[in-house]
Amino acid sequence: MRIWSYAILLSLTSALLAGCAANSGRPEANAAPPIALTMSIQSTDKVVVTYILAKPTAALHYAQYLGGYRSEDWQPGTDGFRWVKEGDGERIERTDGKPFGSVSLTIPMRYRSLPKSYAPFSPFSEGSVLMHSGQFHACADLPCDGTAAMPIKIAATGRMIGVGGRRIADETSFVSANDGTKVFVGSLAPVDADGFIAIIDPGLPVGVRDHLQASLPRAMRDLASVYGTLSFRPELYVSIDSRPGQGGKESTQGGVLPNQVFMHFDGASAGKRVSQGSPFWLDWFFAHEAAHLFQQDQSGGRANDDRAGWIHEGGADALAALSLAKRGDKEMAYVLTRVAKAEIECAAGLASAPLDQATASGKFDLHYQCGVLIWLALDADLRGQQKDGLHALNKAFFLAVRTGTPWNEQSFIDSARKAGVSRDLIETIAKLSHGGYTNIAAEVAALRKRGTFASSPT
Repeated sequence: MRIWSYAILLSLTSALLAGCAANSGRPEANAAPPIALTMSIQSTDKVVVTYILAKPTAALHYAQYLGGYRSEDWQPGTDGFRWVKEGDGERIERTDGKPFGSVSLTIPMRYRSLPKSYAPFSPFSEGSVLMHSGQFHACADLPCDGTAAMPIKIAATGRMIGVGGRRIADETSFVSANDGTKVFVGSLAPVDADGFIAIIDPGLPVGVRDHLQASLPRAMRDLASVYGTLSFRPELYVSIDSRPGQGGKESTQGGVLPNQVFMHFDGASAGKRVSQGSPFWLDWFFAHEAAHLFQQDQSGGRANDDRAGWIHEGGADALAALSLAKRGDKEMAYVLTRVAKAEIECAAGLASAPLDQATASGKFDLHYQCGVLIWLALDADLRGQQKDGLHALNKAFFLAVRTGTPWNEQSFIDSARKAGVSRDLIETIAKLSHGGYTNIAAEVAALRKRGTFASSPT
C-alpha cells in the first residue's frame, strides 16, 4: 500500500486543483480551493486522510459537531493537535496555537451512529465500504457551513472505487460539494435492476436478499407511474455489518443523497434483526427513501427546512404507506399498524412541545410520526373533493419549488390552499406545528380519523 509523502501529495493536489480550475469555465475558478483532501485506504478497517491547505491556517473547522466522534476516532498522525468544540461545530488545531499547512488523521472505517447525520463509513460484510464524502468537508476559516467544493483524491490499491457513476481501479479524484456523495470502495460489482443500479451485500440473509430484489424495483415503478421516470438512474447500496458495535449499539440507517439511496444494518444481531418478523418494514423503509429521490428530482433540490421536516419525512412515509397498501391484505394490515403506532408516538411527543420545536429538542422522529398523519389527512381531504390526493399537492408544491419558491412551511401551506385543502385542516396543521392545542391526544386522534387508512389495525 502506498503511503503518500507530503511533497507528493502537494504536487498531486496542485495538479488536481489546476485541473478543476481549467475545466470549470468560470473566471473565479482560477483561484485554488483553500483545502484539498487525500484518502489512503490502508486496509478494510483503516484509512489515512490528509488535509492540504493552500495557505497555512490556525484551525480546520467542521460545520457539525458529531457528539465527540471525531475526537475519539480521528487520530492525528503526529502529536500536538487537539479537537475543540465550537458552537454547533468543531475544529482541530495545534496545541501551541501555531498555523499549519497540512494535517493527517488515521480513522477506523467502522459504522458510527451519529446525531442527525449520515455515518462516514458503512462497511459491507465482505470488506467493502461505502464512505460519505460530506463528513470530511472542512473550512480553513469561519463561518463554515461545510458545503464548499473540496477536491478529494482516493488511493485504494487492488480495489474498485465507485463515485459519480464511474468505477475506477486503484485511485481516482473527484470534487465533493454541498452535502457530498457516497463513494464505494471494494470488490462487489453493481447489478442492473429495474430503474436503478444496485450493490446489495452478499452477507444479507438469503430470504432478505430475494425479497429486496423483488420489492425494490416495485417501489420505483409505483412512484414512477405517478411522478414520471427519474431524470437519472439512481444507485442503491444495501450493506450489513454484524460485528459488535461500539458499546454494543445496534443501528439501522437509511438515507438519500443526489442520485443515491443507501441502507445499512449494523451490530452483532444485524442479520437476525433484518430478517425477523414481517419483511414489510423493509419495503416501507426503501419506499420511504425512494420517495425522497422523487421529491428531489421533481423539486430540483433537497428539502432544507428542518423545523418543518414533517413535509419531506412525513410525505415520504405517506408515499410508502400508499405504495404498500395497494399490494395486498397483509401489506394493508401492516400499514394500519404503522399508522396506529404513529398516532400514539405523535401525541406523546407533542405533549411537551409543538412540531416546529422537535428538531431543536432532539425529537426529529416526530416529523415522521406526526408528518405521516398530516399527509394522510391531506390525501383523504383532497380525494374527498375528487382530486388526486396527496399526489396533486406534491406535484403543485414540487413545481413551485422548481420554479424558485423556497422549500419551507409557508410555501407548502400556500400550495395546499391553492390545491383546495380544507381551511379547517390547514388550521389543524398550524396548531400541531406551532402550538395552540389543548388536548393533544384528542386532536391527533381526530387527525388520524380524517386520514387515509383511518381504520383500526386488523
